[in-house]
Amino acid sequence: MAALVKLRLGNIFDGPSDLVVLPCSTGGTITSFVATALQEYRIPDPKRAYELGQVDIMPFTGGENIAQYVAFAASVINMHSTTAAIRLIGTRLGSATQDYSSVRAVSAPLLGAGAGGLRSEHVVDAIAEGFKSKAHPDAILTISILHENVFRRLSNYVKPSGPGLVPQPQVKEPIRVFISYTGATQEQKGWVAGLATYLRDNGIEARLDQWHLREGMDLPQWMTNELAMADRVVIVSDAQYAAKADGRSGGVGWETMIIQGDLLNLPAGNNKYLAIIREQDFEKGVPKYLKTKYCFHCAPADDGREIWTRLLKELYNIDLAPPVGKPPVWV
Repeated sequence: MAALVKLRLGNIFDGPSDLVVLPCSTGGTITSFVATALQEYRIPDPKRAYELGQVDIMPFTGGENIAQYVAFAASVINMHSTTAAIRLIGTRLGSATQDYSSVRAVSAPLLGAGAGGLRSEHVVDAIAEGFKSKAHPDAILTISILHENVFRRLSNYVKPSGPGLVPQPQVKEPIRVFISYTGATQEQKGWVAGLATYLRDNGIEARLDQWHLREGMDLPQWMTNELAMADRVVIVSDAQYAAKADGRSGGVGWETMIIQGDLLNLPAGNNKYLAIIREQDFEKGVPKYLKTKYCFHCAPADDGREIWTRLLKELYNIDLAPPVGKPPVWV
């Protein structure tokens, strides 16, 4: 699997991501759009001295529901830019997905295409080439485009022999799965980590607090962000998890409130949320709000490998029914 680059009509703050990139000049000047964002999200002003192509990454304090990090990218010098600088920025953003375990989804504008005077197609090619050269295989760079006519033009633009935008029909993002559990015991934490590793080994972007939650991060906002970004959510529940969910206690209680609110807005029959009950007595391990849901049962004595395989097939929506044969000759 290789890193992906895709286009989106909208701005960099549309939809959650792990890292939001803001453009600035080498002197620290910014556009009115960026200035409004700094004020709205209380982001510190950029420094007054950058090198062209420099990327300055910092925690997005107070904005973790949008992204965990925010960065300034010095893409303009003296009212112009270069494709080499944009390629360097792409490389540094790609490296960030390797250096930060919680950064996989990056949102950036058309750096250098405004005040820098670069053609949008050249920006896409340069930043994509740089990003893909250093990015984690699971990483995704989303280039946000404010104007619909530019978006349409770039959506039809594919450089056949170059490293630019991947044709949209070929882009298939990995399924993003957030795992909700309580790590009351080391055995439970280890089992969940094994499950998440198994899913990642089989092409699923499994998200787990043991890997993706940074020290000092606001826990409720991180959980809110992960639940919003997840395609599917796997709940690993036992008696302690069920008690915390029912009593709205701790992080499990917070997640339960978010999940229940989301369930109310999902259409009937939606199976975004899947549960594995790791309790000898199945009923003791099921939170009240999941009593009517079909859940996988995995007793603590089981290693869970069979359940992991069944879960993987469910995540990939594999039809387990045997094929329909021909009618008998006497029909």
